[in-house]
Amino acid sequence: MTDAASSTARIRATTPDDAGRIADIYVAMARHHAALDPAEYRVPAHAAVVTRFRTELEAADEVDLHLVAEVDGIVVGQLDAFMRPLPSAGSMRMPRRGALIGIAVDEDWRGRGIGTALMHAAEAWARDRGYDTLELDVADPNGEARRLYERLGYGLVAHTLVKPLNG
Repeated sequence: MTDAASSTARIRATTPDDAGRIADIYVAMARHHAALDPAEYRVPAHAAVVTRFRTELEAADEVDLHLVAEVDGIVVGQLDAFMRPLPSAGSMRMPRRGALIGIAVDEDWRGRGIGTALMHAAEAWARDRGYDTLELDVADPNGEARRLYERLGYGLVAHTLVKPLNG
């Protein structure tokens, strides 16, 4: 993280008023992912993304986390963490309390510590609640994001394999 970014970034709770700016960041991230793998990703309409984030915030469960990173009053990143249900007693998966993370950082602010600050805030939140794990999905061709998560101690547990059946 650059000194300027680390000293000016403020992590705070997301509000419904942030939905438009979050949608800006998310749509730009969708463009990036669609360029990496157009068979898997698309660019949703901005209005649909605003509606999605506002709806998620309105329906938010108090056990979930919704944060933004703000610099000079402008939202430059966001993170959501949703509690994962424990696997049933009949599952081979270990019963670990955890949350699934979604994160997006404005393309102009990537590599400046915003993602790291958001992830550290999520980790502190999870530890305070006695969670055992945090989990996230990362697109395989998204090397920059993978390197961030690996640097922060996240490791591969499984691969998701997809076989398109059309075309």
